[in-house]
Amino acid sequence: MELKQETLLVIAPHADDEILGCCGLINKVKENGGKVFVHVLSIGGFNKIGFGKIQKESWKAEFLKVIKFLKIDGYDISYFNDKNFLKLDTIPQAELINKIELKSKVSLSKIKPTIVAIPTIYSYHQDHIATYKASIAALRVRPQISDFVAKTVISYESSEYSHWSPYSETGSFSPNLFFNMSKKEIDKKITALSLYKSQLRKGHRDKNSIIKLSQIRGLETGVDFAEAYHLHRLFF
Repeated sequence: MELKQETLLVIAPHADDEILGCCGLINKVKENGGKVFVHVLSIGGFNKIGFGKIQKESWKAEFLKVIKFLKIDGYDISYFNDKNFLKLDTIPQAELINKIELKSKVSLSKIKPTIVAIPTIYSYHQDHIATYKASIAALRVRPQISDFVAKTVISYESSEYSHWSPYSETGSFSPNLFFNMSKKEIDKKITALSLYKSQLRKGHRDKNSIIKLSQIRGLETGVDFAEAYHLHRLFF
């Protein structure tokens, strides 16, 4: 890939999924002169066990710090409220597709990304599953309507990935695309995640979990660290 020619769009159910799943890829595209956009579907306030109420404003402020740190070219948050947070599965799928395809400030039709990264369906989290389904539908090839087709579509793993997924009986996240990561890139991913102070969770969403998963994916490909994806579409 000539990454300087690429435009990456990361579609994330919530702010922090873009770091957990795609920070290495984001960094590689930016370092090579490409463009990166992030579409977060939902940020809202919620009660976090052991932390009390997390306000949506403070979570958004953390997200904006990450955007600045990674020099993201553009972003959008489709649902910035408590009503829709953790309830993306209750929103009509056609509405989510419309956001991704047309209505968002970083929609497919507006930025015409060459690479689109979406969450894996193999998750126990209803928002991740809803985001995957809507994204796949929005990314379908429809030459009779639009001449734009994202040439690369990949799904990323996250801390919500689990063999307890409702789809685990038919399969699991099976990476077939890997990006080598240097120690410097791992450190940058850790720093980016640390900006989400309200979302850190020891042993689940923290420095050690990033290192361990990156090492596991590295072992699968013969390198020290790697970020793993499932490739859905690739053409030149």
